[in-house]
Amino acid sequence: MKSIRLLVLPLAVWLSAGCLIRSVHPWLSEESRIDEPSLLGIWYDAGEEEVLFIGGDPEEYRLMLSDGGNTARFSATLHRIGGTLLLVAGPDKVEGCVLLPGNLLLRADLEEDALTLFIPDLESFEERAEAAGLALLPGGSQNDGYLLTGTTEEAEAFVRAQLDDPGFFNEKPVYSFRKLPGKASADPPAPATANPEKF
Repeated sequence: MKSIRLLVLPLAVWLSAGCLIRSVHPWLSEESRIDEPSLLGIWYDAGEEEVLFIGGDPEEYRLMLSDGGNTARFSATLHRIGGTLLLVAGPDKVEGCVLLPGNLLLRADLEEDALTLFIPDLESFEERAEAAGLALLPGGSQNDGYLLTGTTEEAEAFVRAQLDDPGFFNEKPVYSFRKLPGKASADPPAPATANPEKF
C-alpha cells in the first residue's frame, strides 16, 4: 500500500474493503453522541481539491464527499469521549444501494474553521485487536483491511481503552479541511451537483 490516505484513493476503490478498518455495527453507542452545529457546512481540502458537505442533524448527519469526478455519500454521528471527538461514518443509500460496506471510525479535530480527520493506525491495529479479544473477520490484513464483527458494546469498549494511546490513530491526517463561507442545508445536494465548482 503506497498511501494510507483514506480518500485520496478513487472513491470507488476505498469504499471497498482495502486499507480500511470497518465495523459491521456502529463503533459507538448513542450515549456518547453529541450535537456540534459548527460541523455543518461545506469543507474544502485545497491540497487534494476535494469538498466535504455536511448537513442534517445530530441524529444523522449527512455527508457527501466529492473530488469533482467522484462522489460518495454517508450517514454519520459525532461523539465525544473525554476530550476526543470521534466521527462514525456509516452506510448511506442512493437509489436503494448501500455504498459503504461497514462503519468507519475517524478522530475529528475541530477548531473554528478547520476540520482534520484521522483514521486508526493500520500497522498496529491487528495486534491491538488480538490483545483486546476483539472479534475480526478472518483474512484481514493491512493491505486488505479489517472488519470488526462484534457488537457495538465490544467495539466501544475497545475504542475507549485505546484513546489514551496517541498511537491508536495515525499521526498523518487523511484530510485537512477548511470551512467555506455559508451555511449547510438539512441535506447535501444531489449527486448531479457534486462538482466543487457548483457548490
